[in-house]
Amino acid sequence: MGPGGWLMAVLVLAVLGFIVQIERPFRKKSSAATGMEHLPKMPVILEPAPVDLVEALTPPWQKTLTEKLRADGYTDVGKFSYSSTDFFWAHLLIAPDQKFVLLLVNWKEGGQRFRQAVANLEIYSLGEKGSFLLTACAQDGASRLLTGANRPTSEQMSLHLKMVFNETGVKPLLEEHQQRLKAWEEKGNAVLLLRPDNVLAGFSKIFS
Repeated sequence: MGPGGWLMAVLVLAVLGFIVQIERPFRKKSSAATGMEHLPKMPVILEPAPVDLVEALTPPWQKTLTEKLRADGYTDVGKFSYSSTDFFWAHLLIAPDQKFVLLLVNWKEGGQRFRQAVANLEIYSLGEKGSFLLTACAQDGASRLLTGANRPTSEQMSLHLKMVFNETGVKPLLEEHQQRLKAWEEKGNAVLLLRPDNVLAGFSKIFS
């Protein structure tokens, strides 16, 4: 090998050494830094959703269901969206026993000319010590957004990859969440009793 070859070999080894030093592919990763858990957690700010957007795009079956839930004792907290956005809003309804909150979630699709609402359903129970339980029904793409980087474990979340089109699709998930909640409490988990004045603050602790 001539001088040029040796020089090239030294340069390649130097580059490889630099990459290994920076990337450290063989270092053992701690459980705390797996996935995106190491990222700083940012609180989610939910504000009242734009009235014109909600009135124009809320599916009729959701309006009918909301009236029935109110008659059954659910507390209507209101409709909320992420701060400074108009592509998402959620209608929050707290159960009569205050142990879970039902979110009728809608995503606006189609741009300015053709707009439609794609519905998700999310049911949350919050623990007094910061844990939570989630039963959800969502499209595959939207499901990736559930709680952002703070992705729930399989024990925390029961996810159905399908859309909800009517009241009939909501009832089975309500029943499932109540069963999961009962089993959760039997394990010794204390459930936070939800009220309009604490439900949004509770979400800010688990959303990111």
